[in-house]
Amino acid sequence: MTVLEALVRADLARPNEIEQSQKLQWLSALDGQIHAELLEAYRGAPEPFSGYDGQTELRTAQLLVPFPYDELYLRYLVMRIDLEQGELERYNNDAACFNRLWQSCAAHYGRTHEPLTVPALRF
Repeated sequence: MTVLEALVRADLARPNEIEQSQKLQWLSALDGQIHAELLEAYRGAPEPFSGYDGQTELRTAQLLVPFPYDELYLRYLVMRIDLEQGELERYNNDAACFNRLWQSCAAHYGRTHEPLTVPALRF
């Protein structure tokens, strides 16, 4: 999914007046967290993540999490929009969906990639 696709889908799902630059910061923070907490723990991690900003080509920049787990970006954006708009019940529902997608994505990544270190067995 591209950055622009995530932004457009979120705006369609939750019409809002939040600046695109704010939503871009949210996506940047999320991908920064994904890179730091998940991808860097495994061999073959992508290049260091530098974030998205006004210089990012939104139509072509690919978000870090691929299909079929890329739905987590939509859930994350609508969750943040709901929080900003004070829609706490919607926020809680979106947060639950986001967390399920994140757990599923992280578990799949862990099963399909070699960790940098192998944990020692403890008895």
